[in-house]
Amino acid sequence: MNLETKIPTDLWTLTRTNYEKRNFTGAILDAFHYLSDLIRKKSGLEGDGAPLIGSAFGGASPKIKLNKLQTESERNIQKGMEQTLRGIYQTFRNPRSHEKISDTDEDAQIIIIFIGYIVRQLDLAKSQFSREDYLKRILDPDFVPQVRYAELLVDEIPANQRLETFLDVYRAKTAGKIEHLKYFFNALIPKLSSDQINQAYEIISDELKTADDETTLRIIIGSLGGKCWAHLQETARLRIENRLIRSIKDGKYDTNLNRVRDGSLGTWIVSILPQISLKKEALRAISDSLHSDNAEKEDYIIRYILSSMIHLSDSLPFGFDILFTEKIKNGDERFYDATDVMPWKDWSEELTEAVNNFEAVEPTYEPFIDDIPF
Repeated sequence: MNLETKIPTDLWTLTRTNYEKRNFTGAILDAFHYLSDLIRKKSGLEGDGAPLIGSAFGGASPKIKLNKLQTESERNIQKGMEQTLRGIYQTFRNPRSHEKISDTDEDAQIIIIFIGYIVRQLDLAKSQFSREDYLKRILDPDFVPQVRYAELLVDEIPANQRLETFLDVYRAKTAGKIEHLKYFFNALIPKLSSDQINQAYEIISDELKTADDETTLRIIIGSLGGKCWAHLQETARLRIENRLIRSIKDGKYDTNLNRVRDGSLGTWIVSILPQISLKKEALRAISDSLHSDNAEKEDYIIRYILSSMIHLSDSLPFGFDILFTEKIKNGDERFYDATDVMPWKDWSEELTEAVNNFEAVEPTYEPFIDDIPF
């Protein structure tokens, strides 16, 4: 009999070496090893032997369901599989693990083919935890954006499927909402092992080394940036930070239409501002826009970035005091209002006096003039 054609391919791959060497006992133990791993994978449980089988197939709500468990016959099948597995482990696996047994080719074929049959049944079985169904719950529009809800969802993931689940959601990220993904990733990442976290960071880094799509970049930065930016590969981080800074340089906000005209990507830098490496470059780009005398560039910085700039400079950056003093003395209500969100209070006497004595003046600039000279 050709054993290879009688059992699932993956099972043959694992048992082939010992079987072809005529180490038939070793091949049988390899088959049980494969079966145990399959049960652990489908159930999300740890352990081995009878305890694993009982937890995976037993109880009112088994981790692995062979059917819908709605009829007496279906419940009997479920219970029968549990008892069968307990029996073959106790009869065939355990003795070979603890004492020397000389198995024949026929012994190996009979036992491995039967294990192959069970493997096929398990492949058809429904696990209590389905990554495909779980992904739908993370992408659900009714996902509750709360820490508690995210933690409850993460607690449902079997320990041995956490990394795979992280990757499932990460690959589907463009179908989700940034806020929802952020809650989910913040709850899941602390549950990953150090090796799993490193694998996740490597995958994110590899994508950021070449990614150009702004939607993808916004989702990664917005949902994962604050949690993992400092741990990503430096080349990936520097590339994206430079991209964000270029966007800031182009940034313009149209107060009339209440929308960003240019530089929407750059606004996401606030998610990672405490962790970026290109702090001086970011500060220069922000300062240049505020000193540009272009109302839309100024409004862009004031609206989206000014309040977070404490992460770039502990004290009022050079030139800001003079700029704000001048603008406020001239009655610019935008800069006066901006002092409410400005994160530094080490003001000069002149700036403090200008704020205290502020009187609004109707702007003489045209805030919506385009840069195009015709």
